[in-house]
Amino acid sequence: MAQIEESNRRKSKKNYYSKTLRVDLTPMVDLGFLLITFFMFTTVLSQPTIAKLYLPKDINVKTPIKKSAVLTLMLTRNDSIAWYEGNKIKNEPLAYCNYNNLRSVIQQKQAKVAKVLGNRSETVIIIYPGKESTYENFINIMDEISINDITHYFVMNSKQ
Repeated sequence: MAQIEESNRRKSKKNYYSKTLRVDLTPMVDLGFLLITFFMFTTVLSQPTIAKLYLPKDINVKTPIKKSAVLTLMLTRNDSIAWYEGNKIKNEPLAYCNYNNLRSVIQQKQAKVAKVLGNRSETVIIIYPGKESTYENFINIMDEISINDITHYFVMNSKQ
């Protein structure tokens, strides 16, 4: 319990007593730490979220896609992305970007699709995760797809 200790001191020149009070605050400090630990244990910290990936059933129905609306992304090593638009011609060199520039590549493709087809939501992205790419790379691509509001995308088996 909190205690108040009093001590009497007599001053020599005057005829009165002064009392000094000393309050023991140890129980208040204990109570403060108990409250802090209680709230730390009862607080729910942010829970990790799981990325939702909906895959269609494996059927042999071909989906028609316009070549002008396709952007193909191939995940390579060292956090690099090789990409091309439409069909790739065999001798045509690939364009490369990193994850910092990927958003601008996707937005440029969406602008081209909107100009040609009239609707940017017609953009189709085909993703080829490479053998040397990481799971983090794939999650970064999926984040960019959701940020740019891409509704049509395909994840294919590795080409490399």
